[in-house]
Amino acid sequence: MAPESHTQVLRLTYANLRWLLVLLPAVLFVVTVGAAIQQGHLETSISGYYGGPVRDVFVGVMIGVAVLLLAYQGATYFEDYNLGGAGFYAVFVALVPTGLAETLAGLRSGVSFSGQGISAAEYVWSLRFSLTVVALLALALFALELRARERMRALVTGDPISLVFVVVTGGTLLSFLGLAMWQLWAPPVEEVTMEGLRLTGLPVVGEVQLRVHDLAAIFLICALAVAVWSHAWPRAAARRSRERLESHELVYLAGYRVIFVLMVLGPLVAWGIARTFAPGHLVIFLEWWEIALFCLFWVVETRRQARLLSAPPSAPLAARSSVPSAAPSSVPLMEPASSSKTMAPEATSSSSSSSVNAANCSSESST
Repeated sequence: MAPESHTQVLRLTYANLRWLLVLLPAVLFVVTVGAAIQQGHLETSISGYYGGPVRDVFVGVMIGVAVLLLAYQGATYFEDYNLGGAGFYAVFVALVPTGLAETLAGLRSGVSFSGQGISAAEYVWSLRFSLTVVALLALALFALELRARERMRALVTGDPISLVFVVVTGGTLLSFLGLAMWQLWAPPVEEVTMEGLRLTGLPVVGEVQLRVHDLAAIFLICALAVAVWSHAWPRAAARRSRERLESHELVYLAGYRVIFVLMVLGPLVAWGIARTFAPGHLVIFLEWWEIALFCLFWVVETRRQARLLSAPPSAPLAARSSVPSAAPSSVPLMEPASSSKTMAPEATSSSSSSSVNAANCSSESST
């Protein structure tokens, strides 16, 4: 395949990945809103629709999003690492419903889960097999990334802050997987509930029950928020792994920053909406809010990439790079002088292009 054709394939592939990351969550949003209107009442969370006709859409969308997040290569090592972690948490959100204990209790009392009927023991063993495979896959990919991928090694050896971040978040993922596996395998089949953690003695709230599904959803949202942060403050994210950015990666910063701030403020916004319109429904409003911002982020990122690819040939180097920054075969993040990688030929072909890049980077730094 000619180099130009290969580049075009990469462009189309990554464009499709980004659009799917917009459309799949949008499908879930539309379907759950439609189900709420049709049923005449609103569930307390999106996963509350798990036992009804929306179940297939919910599970399918979450698994699809998980695969896309794992497959997508971020513009920086920092973004790539967080999207991968978010992908694994999304699988647990999909497969472990928030009302699992109630569902299993209903099955044990003789209530069928589906039209064909399924026993509680069959459901538990299905979860044991599927979630164990996911946990082993997460451990294998994490070890492989750390051992064989230059991106992961660069993030770990970048600076002390990035090392601490990887240790804390990696430890969180391992702890979460350990908790899930313990609560899935340690009790007898007839006693499995996957109740997660019960926190007591907390200020204001007193006691909080965080089930495995809830923990996975919280960590998923946090990982996505950090990925957005890496676009909002790209120089800080790149500095974590000693990367240098081209100027095309320093656009739309205001949009990314607004999205990040809104994601962080999500709990307060959802609390206000729930208190005003539907008390007791904070979680579902928070989920809808974060889904909408997640879709908006990928719309902005898709526009940024489209702007890069549609730039005229006379535009500065960083605005007319032939390969998107997320493509694995590209060199959008210029390595330090000590790196064994070489810069793309275009990057050294024009001193004026380099001066434009430097000016743009200085402009971003000042913001």
